[in-house]
Amino acid sequence: MEPVLAGLKNEGIDYRGTLYVGIMITAQGPKVVEFNVRFGDPECQVLMPLIESDVLELMNDIANGNLDESKVKISDKFAAVVVMCAEGYPNSYRKGDKIKLPDESEIPQGGWIVHAGTKLDGGELVTSGGRVLGLTGTGPTLKAALDTAYKLCETVSFKGGFYRKDIAHRELERQK
Repeated sequence: MEPVLAGLKNEGIDYRGTLYVGIMITAQGPKVVEFNVRFGDPECQVLMPLIESDVLELMNDIANGNLDESKVKISDKFAAVVVMCAEGYPNSYRKGDKIKLPDESEIPQGGWIVHAGTKLDGGELVTSGGRVLGLTGTGPTLKAALDTAYKLCETVSFKGGFYRKDIAHRELERQK
């Protein structure tokens, strides 16, 4: 990041905002895949539940160059997101399948549901994209956050819906 920020400064660019860096870990080490001037999705879905400050106020302070004055509070919890996808994703995927979401009482504590490829069709919530929902869990450990996210996955259903069951498996193995 330091070379990028130095390059912006050298070009006279006073950049204020989000700078998302997509990185892939390879056998040769981390490699930059992309830069975006927006939050990544679903990466943002594990960030937002951990920000205890007023996000709108933070963004306003960033835009006005007052971030040092902000009271940025970040939770010491962990977060994990599992993306529920439509049948056929990442290629040609199904659309228009009715989605069954949990009742509020069925959402585990620390669970968040973020809509992505959904829409209302005649008052019914249906699939409309490949990555349908982001199911996020928070907890005191990575394992607890993952357990919450996967528990949440079990409360959602739609025809052909699927999700990966190996999220963060390398990190969990490393922690053993």
